[in-house]
Amino acid sequence: MMKKVACALLIPCLLGVPVLAGQDAGATPDGAAAAAAPEAPLQARLPRYRSNFLRDEGEMWGAPFRAGSRGLLAGAAVLAVTGVLIANDEGIYKGFKTFQGRHSWVDKASPALSLLGDWGVDCGVAGLFFLGGVLARDRRARDTGLMAWETLLHTGLLVQVAKHLAGRQRPAVDDGNDYWHGPSAFFKRYEDGFSNYDSFFSGHTVSAWGLAAVIAENYRHRGWVPPVCYGLATLVGLSRLTEDAHWLSDVFLGAVVGLAVGKMVVRNQNKRLRLAPALTPGGAGLGVSLLID
Repeated sequence: MMKKVACALLIPCLLGVPVLAGQDAGATPDGAAAAAAPEAPLQARLPRYRSNFLRDEGEMWGAPFRAGSRGLLAGAAVLAVTGVLIANDEGIYKGFKTFQGRHSWVDKASPALSLLGDWGVDCGVAGLFFLGGVLARDRRARDTGLMAWETLLHTGLLVQVAKHLAGRQRPAVDDGNDYWHGPSAFFKRYEDGFSNYDSFFSGHTVSAWGLAAVIAENYRHRGWVPPVCYGLATLVGLSRLTEDAHWLSDVFLGAVVGLAVGKMVVRNQNKRLRLAPALTPGGAGLGVSLLID
């Protein structure tokens, strides 16, 4: 058991720890003051999103090396909880399956909830925000879609690295027995089933929580949005246990990573300079606004 815990703690250390369009046309996530600031048109903003993606990707991977005392403390807490969950994952999983066997509604709800964390589905939700924002001239919805796409790309890359390093087998592989194969599972994928050793950590959960964080942060002024987003993301994570795809530690760490990356993307995009040509009574000029949370 100690080998499993040590393996799980090493990987997080390396990694760092529908549509609402039309409701807020012309507004930005930072309120009325920011809404009045000039902004570059979409065709000028898209290249900046692409370049900023690389900056955010570097920040995500470099987070463990730049963490302050508070960040290190939070990371230690996440590692501690992850380790405790790993030590008890088999028993927790059996408890979930016992509950599922006694309640038939779980079998009906679980697949649908799990689908909400599918990477393609979440990209589609981001696309609806973007398209709705463009059609309705709603800057908030449009930017939410762009931020969500960026978050899903970041988390998608991150989770694949973690899965290939850990090689943790899914609960369905060996009747609920936990085992870590490590990087050697890369080759086992082509022998025993491609995703049998992709348990750590949950891709569905990290996608659901990343998307939820972006929507919740951009629509936090609407009190019902964050609870609904995070509530659905939580149900997605729990459904991964009843679908025999993940252990609770996989779900927990996926939620933490998705939340952290989603918040990072929103924070960074909202703090960057917005430049746009502006017409003034004296002639043309250049408008600049720096958005600070």
